[in-house]
Amino acid sequence: MRFISINPGARTLELRTGSPLFPNVVRSKPGFTLIELLAVIAIISILASLLLPALSGAKARALTTSCLNNQRQLGIAWTLDASDSGGRLPLNLDSVVNGIHRSPPGSWVTGSARWDADPATITRGTLFPYAQSIKIYHCPADHSCLVGTNTPRLRSVSLSIYMAGDDCVSNFMVYPLMKFGEIRHPSKSLTFLDEDENGINNGGFLYASKIDEWLDLPARRHQDGLVLVFADNHAEYWKWKGPAPVSWFNGGYVTDPAELQDLKRLQQTAPDAE
Repeated sequence: MRFISINPGARTLELRTGSPLFPNVVRSKPGFTLIELLAVIAIISILASLLLPALSGAKARALTTSCLNNQRQLGIAWTLDASDSGGRLPLNLDSVVNGIHRSPPGSWVTGSARWDADPATITRGTLFPYAQSIKIYHCPADHSCLVGTNTPRLRSVSLSIYMAGDDCVSNFMVYPLMKFGEIRHPSKSLTFLDEDENGINNGGFLYASKIDEWLDLPARRHQDGLVLVFADNHAEYWKWKGPAPVSWFNGGYVTDPAELQDLKRLQQTAPDAE
């Protein structure tokens, strides 16, 4: 009669085959010890910690690229609209309804981005026949919702008030242009940009080349930056250097040197910048 031999020092129990008591026993393969498993888990954790930032950065770059493409399409639509209108720029008007600034009918968009959920605020805008996708009016990195709701906003971008805006902004020494031919340097003159989610309302973005204060605020998305497009239809990504600004309307003043540098850079995109 043959016996089963057990080797206590082995990793696994080893049984001899052919025993009448265990006729179907198969020799098992060596396994991992607990220490080895812990070592593998630790290595995987280290690799994951190294890869996650890279994946996050890749996702952020993809969103920036998507936003660049969206705004470039808006810029092309804006140019086509002006061309078909004999050089007259799409209107960029403002009205106040119940204390809320909204773009009235006849503007490139209508309504308020912060308050209005109706897609007609975009589809009834004069620019929509040239840019017939609601998605391109919204930055993919903007996760803000309409005021007091969980409904995502339809629009994240605004058009420079210098481009066919209201004359009422002359208080800030801003005199809007009404025809494309009046733009002296299209490659340097701002049209569309991401606007700050806490300030966006009508379709206009108010800033002034001759007043060193933030009026409307640009967005800080895309790894603390924004996307903007110019009158020649090229789009750019800018990364901010200074701290997040506060609007002059809310009591903010520019004192930080890096913040002033950011403001000056934006001011240089105004058509009347020297």
